[in-house]
Amino acid sequence: MIDREENLNAAGIGLGGGITTGDDPRVTVYVEVPDVEAALASAERLGGTRVIGPLALDEHLEIGLFNDPEEHLIGVIRANS
Repeated sequence: MIDREENLNAAGIGLGGGITTGDDPRVTVYVEVPDVEAALASAERLGGTRVIGPLALDEHLEIGLFNDPEEHLIGVIRANS
């Protein structure tokens, strides 16, 4: 696991993460965006399918997930310092 607090950029914003094992191994890439809803709506307009979100994980972090047209799972994230 990567602790968000130990992975901060110069502005004090960081992303956590980890690698898991299981029956459905995959990599999910998260892209930082200024507006999670707008990013998800854009993905849908371009042929993607919304999976979840926007979802506030806490007061500093909001995420969303979508599948691109080839079914790759992509995450979008907005982090407040």
